[in-house]
Amino acid sequence: MSAVETKPVIEERIYIGNVDYKATEDDLRELFSELNVTEVDIPTKNIYSNKKVLNKPLGFAFVQFETKDDADKVIEEFNGKEFKGRKVYVKKAVPPPTEEEKQKKLEEFRAKTLAAKEKKKKAAAEAAAAAAASATAVSADATTAEADGATEGTTESKKKKPAKKRSPRPPKLPLEEGTKSTDTVFITNLPFDANIKTLTGVFKDYKPVWIHVPLRKPPYRRSAQAKVQSKPQKNKGIAFIKFSDEDLQKKAIEEFNGIEIGERKIVVDVAVDARIPVEGAKEENGEKEGEEKEVKEEVEIVEETA
Repeated sequence: MSAVETKPVIEERIYIGNVDYKATEDDLRELFSELNVTEVDIPTKNIYSNKKVLNKPLGFAFVQFETKDDADKVIEEFNGKEFKGRKVYVKKAVPPPTEEEKQKKLEEFRAKTLAAKEKKKKAAAEAAAAAAASATAVSADATTAEADGATEGTTESKKKKPAKKRSPRPPKLPLEEGTKSTDTVFITNLPFDANIKTLTGVFKDYKPVWIHVPLRKPPYRRSAQAKVQSKPQKNKGIAFIKFSDEDLQKKAIEEFNGIEIGERKIVVDVAVDARIPVEGAKEENGEKEGEEKEVKEEVEIVEETA
């Protein structure tokens, strides 16, 4: 148990998690209008987009009451209830960590990270050693078979077949060619593990008509291994999202260009028609892009202190 968790709580102050990002101080004061609220704090962070600084809420808030009884009543009545369409979590706030506690937490994190790197390094070395041993064994077996009297015909049959000539790839279109779309956006710098469900959750308020996330095509051996282990394929770091009209397209670019998804700032811009894939085509993972599906948003609650 960490030092922060063992601290006494602030009896008159509550922490609210999973707060709607568009909620304001007035919204929270109105929610608790029957009680004596003395302070509302909605923490935010600065996000840089198109040389502009946007102040984005972090998804949680603190509310200070005049008495402990008011705070207890709020926890009893509102914990687990819906506020602006999201289930909120309410509990007593705790004091912020001291500098000593912050330093201790940082050292624990560094030690954990270092241990993980060492473990990964050791596993890679063991895998390389095993691969080298396997290659040596195969080479020895091949030498023995040849020495045991492989016939000339057999030797000839073992010769490598001439490599098949690949047809040249069609030249890629320059980015500036084509007509700018009036309803579709092009996203770059997308986390490689993001998928249709991820983007549906992010852009749900704009009701996307169609989402396409191109997937990487791994080498044959890796592809076969991934199928056996049921590992999800990585995407190419890009995506296309179509909206019902140009107005929603422009609003999506304005709101989401530069936001962070998986610790990466995505770039949202107008798509070029010449580069937009055929609508309704199947993804490599078998999901049909034109399908309407309900995606339950999974929210990670940020446990912060007052």
